[in-house]
Amino acid sequence: MPYFIKTVTPEANYHLRLFYRNGTVIVIDFSPVIERGGVFSKLSDPAFFSQVKCSEDGRSIEWPGEIDFCADALWFQAHPDDNPFIASSSAASNAL
Repeated sequence: MPYFIKTVTPEANYHLRLFYRNGTVIVIDFSPVIERGGVFSKLSDPAFFSQVKCSEDGRSIEWPGEIDFCADALWFQAHPDDNPFIASSSAASNAL
């Protein structure tokens, strides 16, 4: 099931509040992403970080310069048990 973001709001300490179309609200800490450096180092500038926006179709959030994150990936970060690509711990232990 694809997830769609309605709006995104930057918050203090490199957090983003994501409002999904299904009514769910999640908060994602982007500090670990920024710590990776490289292309993500631009996000460490608070003025740049605050330029985040939702894509027109709601399938991603994005910043200028082609930095974007998929709505599904962000959903699964906040809801790992919903991720069909990761075996649940109970399924993994049953496989042993």
